[in-house]
Amino acid sequence: MVDDYRQQLLADIKSSRNDTLFSDLIITCGTNSYNVHRVVVASRSVVFRKALEFPGKESEQGIIDLSDNDPAIVDLLLQYIYEAEYDPILAAPPAGHSCSQYINGHVCGDYGERCICDHHTCGEDCNYNCEDFVCSDCVELKGDSSQLLTHAKMFEMADKYVVSGLKQLCIEKYKQACLKFWDDSKFAESAYHAYSTTPTREKGLRNVVCKVISQHMSLLKKPEVEDLMNEFNGLAFGLLFEKAEQAGWCK
Repeated sequence: MVDDYRQQLLADIKSSRNDTLFSDLIITCGTNSYNVHRVVVASRSVVFRKALEFPGKESEQGIIDLSDNDPAIVDLLLQYIYEAEYDPILAAPPAGHSCSQYINGHVCGDYGERCICDHHTCGEDCNYNCEDFVCSDCVELKGDSSQLLTHAKMFEMADKYVVSGLKQLCIEKYKQACLKFWDDSKFAESAYHAYSTTPTREKGLRNVVCKVISQHMSLLKKPEVEDLMNEFNGLAFGLLFEKAEQAGWCK
């Protein structure tokens, strides 16, 4: 019952995005204009709150101009601010499998026994090293590989405008997209964006990129991934560290 009330609250806030009756703030991006609400926008972004709190064009004229950003990404940002989600909507991930856990009565020692889905089995080559394994065929993912770059751009916006909870959502959506599209050219493009648009201290998507390459070392044969490794020393070190941890050398 409590969950029903919470869902109703979220639905009401979501519907207010398109309600101009009580709008008291305009966000612009190029030719696009959005009638929004200060209390919602300011509560979701530290940067927007400060812009509205202190004297300036934003607080005095009631206009925040985001024209230096991609209009499509600004639209998704506002969707997230009001809905706590952005397209494509994230589906619930399937359960992860680890060798140390019983899954439906199975551990990897029972070679050939089905563990998490009808088409995946842990064979002898698993070497008891499965850790939170998720079968990519079981991931229900809407949209195509272009979402990899979308998630990277949204992560950039989360960092730039200090948007509550958005980084964590972008990381999860990027992880799931990588399960499906790690071998797509958009992966390298999104990885480049992740490394070139956020500060070195921000490891969110960088750690995901390192883990994906570590799990699929054949990616190193691709020219675009080789270019990434050569341009970003942090990526090369991150990959080395990931492999060292897998080998148990960092204990």
